[in-house]
Amino acid sequence: MYQLSEVLNLVFDSIGILIVTRLFWLGLIPKYYFLISGFICIWFSNLFTVLEGYYFPNFFNLLEHSFYFISSICFVLSIKKEIFVPNH
Repeated sequence: MYQLSEVLNLVFDSIGILIVTRLFWLGLIPKYYFLISGFICIWFSNLFTVLEGYYFPNFFNLLEHSFYFISSICFVLSIKKEIFVPNH
């Protein structure tokens, strides 16, 4: 069974992803691909959290935690790229 906090977290993250994606495509924010990918992976993990309350709990739990792991890798790569790649 799902929890209300999980559903609300998915709703608010969806709104945030829509706003960031729109700003990204309009060119109003820099093109940090790994950072955006990390946020999208967190959105997917929240989606899988809600889905595990309905279908295949073990499978979606594995996907949820896998996407959290992938998002952490994306965030580290984003930090590494920002710190170690000189801006020309």
